[in-house]
Amino acid sequence: MDKKVRYRDAQHERRCRALLNRLSVKDRSSKAFQSMIFLATGNSELLRVFSDYFFPESGEFFFRELLEERIEDERIRTLQKLLVQLYNGRTTVTIIEVIDALREEEDWLELTIRAIEVRAFGIDEA
Repeated sequence: MDKKVRYRDAQHERRCRALLNRLSVKDRSSKAFQSMIFLATGNSELLRVFSDYFFPESGEFFFRELLEERIEDERIRTLQKLLVQLYNGRTTVTIIEVIDALREEEDWLELTIRAIEVRAFGIDEA
């Protein structure tokens, strides 16, 4: 399916492409990597947390350690769990949990929906 990815803004697109370009060719074509990088680069607070646990050159993602990090902001905590869900499907973040945590942040909710679209369809330009 030919689906154009809609970034939040030009800065989001630049950050996303820059991080994707640091991945190996194999990892760059992975919808799991594409979607979590899309989500992480769309929110500066989430990107700060994510960057401590993701190493693009090697493709290593220390998701267990990421989930253990104490984050007070429930919105970021929910997005943190969603990052892992997009990566490997092993967390239990529900759509209701996402909506409840992000309902006041319409642009964050839209970013989340777009990240799920990327997980389903990928980023052709990657």
